[in-house]
Amino acid sequence: MVSPPRPHRVQDPIVYSRGEWVRQSKAIVPFMDSGFWFGDGLFETLRVVNGNIFRPHKHLARMREGMKILRIEFPVPDNKVIELMQELVARNDLKSTLIRLMCTRGTLEGAPWDHSGSSNLYIGIRYAQPEPAFPVKIKFVNEEDYPLGRMVPAIKSMTYLPNMLATRDAVAEGAFEPVFVNRDGLVTEGATRNIFFIQDHTLHTPDTSLGILPGVTRDLITELSSEMGLTLDMSPIPFTQVNTMDEAFISGTGIGAYPVTWEGYPESDYSTTLRIRERIQAQVQLETRAG
Repeated sequence: MVSPPRPHRVQDPIVYSRGEWVRQSKAIVPFMDSGFWFGDGLFETLRVVNGNIFRPHKHLARMREGMKILRIEFPVPDNKVIELMQELVARNDLKSTLIRLMCTRGTLEGAPWDHSGSSNLYIGIRYAQPEPAFPVKIKFVNEEDYPLGRMVPAIKSMTYLPNMLATRDAVAEGAFEPVFVNRDGLVTEGATRNIFFIQDHTLHTPDTSLGILPGVTRDLITELSSEMGLTLDMSPIPFTQVNTMDEAFISGTGIGAYPVTWEGYPESDYSTTLRIRERIQAQVQLETRAG
């Protein structure tokens, strides 16, 4: 299996903050930024491989849909956002890493609901953690214990506290990622990643109608499923059926696909999951290869 190159760290990188390029140690978020006050903004995490950003237009399209819902406008056109992200990569000589794009409603003056000024755009680097041994452990948790305020369609809001609390609790219990189960007993998604199950030759993943974020890597996996001879099924997945699945994995921008296990789950060889993981990595390499 070809493993993705590990991100390298840049000492005090150059970041983009509200129209200026500055060292991260010198970057300032205004005290009245709506993201700081209310979590009023959105973000995207994008993958850099071979010095190129993987599917930036997909990430921007998802962010744009969320911004329509929140009624926030980018302070610059979409093509300029991509140029700025690429410039961040070039300025820091990045080859393999994750970058974080953030846009808030802006620096507030007066009543927050009356803000009519420009939004604030930030672009920085988010370093991935060392890759864990497979399979990683997940913990199924009840959404009602971590009120999420799901929206349909889902948006990647900066209001991420319930997800972070669930992750903190899961990690404290030795898990890598919490996976939510809603009040109807249906599996939805992880705190920061999507969940997939494999049974026979069918790939199961919850539908976005449940308020699930349409992940860019999730979309890539659904694209690859047919050419890999897998039937895609987005029917609801009752929690009571998870132990009947042959394999399971989580997916995300930074990890591709990780095989998962959980308490009470029988052993699996994860053969199909590992093929999917390899296929994801090959596609990312293909799309980010220079020239």
